[in-house]
Amino acid sequence: MTILSSENYYGLGHVPIRIGAQLSGWDLTEEEAKSGKLRVVDFRAMSPKCPHDCFHCFTEKQRKTLSLDEIKRTIDQIAELGAIGINYLGEGEPTIDPDFFKIVEYTADKGLIPLVFTDAATRLRDKDLVRRLNDQYATICPKLDSLFDEEYQNWVVGDKKREYWGQRNEALDILMEQGFNHDEPTRLGFIYVVTNRNMYEVEDTLRHCRDNNLWIGFSWFLPTGRSGRADFDRSLTVSEEDKTKIRSIIQRVDAEYGFNHLIYNNFATHPCVEFMEIFGDGRVSPCSGNDTVVGNVKTEPLAAIRDRILQQYPCHRLETFDGHCLYRPKIEISGGK
Repeated sequence: MTILSSENYYGLGHVPIRIGAQLSGWDLTEEEAKSGKLRVVDFRAMSPKCPHDCFHCFTEKQRKTLSLDEIKRTIDQIAELGAIGINYLGEGEPTIDPDFFKIVEYTADKGLIPLVFTDAATRLRDKDLVRRLNDQYATICPKLDSLFDEEYQNWVVGDKKREYWGQRNEALDILMEQGFNHDEPTRLGFIYVVTNRNMYEVEDTLRHCRDNNLWIGFSWFLPTGRSGRADFDRSLTVSEEDKTKIRSIIQRVDAEYGFNHLIYNNFATHPCVEFMEIFGDGRVSPCSGNDTVVGNVKTEPLAAIRDRILQQYPCHRLETFDGHCLYRPKIEISGGK
């Protein structure tokens, strides 16, 4: 028997519990969505350094100039505007930033969920650090391009030593041992960038996540960052025909778990809940899909920048926003709840 959540989630409704259908920090309810408050903010408040070189990385490795005090003041404003979580993406690997834990702890102290997007291999094999993150009720999103193809995963991150795969998996084991996937909503999940080399693993990957209470979103290349450049190698891009097949697979498998949802054009399994992207130098854009700079937190209040974004880009208003990415192609078939 499928047990559904008591919460009515934005764009998803009441979802089955214990299958990773919802992610802590992205668990916006319909009521919260209609409140006019801030949603989930992308904050590149961490170091631009990274030991890897992923070919589809959406960051530009820009230098962070915000001080810790400026970051804290920005977090204060994000909390005051009613956000539920902050995505810490880094310009590089967030966990190697000298102020990483201070930022995570301060975020949690403000009642916000810190979501850490990480390679996991670099620092999350340290059980003490993982325990500290668990104590702050952080959500962890390790890098995942494959659970089954070691060669491909190492190739994606540019690891010529072929060590990343094993190190990432070791970190995943530790995170699960510490119970990050024991909560509801889960605090362990992935964004899986689908290419024509890993698309054959989508069904097995989705089933693994559903069986282990791991959240997963399936994405295509972003229109910003490296994959948005004119010289980006698009040879791994999935065809529109195959995208349609993959969406059908996701819908069919999730239906087996009692999870009947719209297929969104961004993550397939989840509507977009992100609004505003703050760079490490304080610049602010509407979101990770639109990097047009509209202000800077160093020189003006975040509320004023938010209002300007909504004035210039009214499509971001939740009253009319339908959860589909505004900057990706629309899709013909989205299924239904």
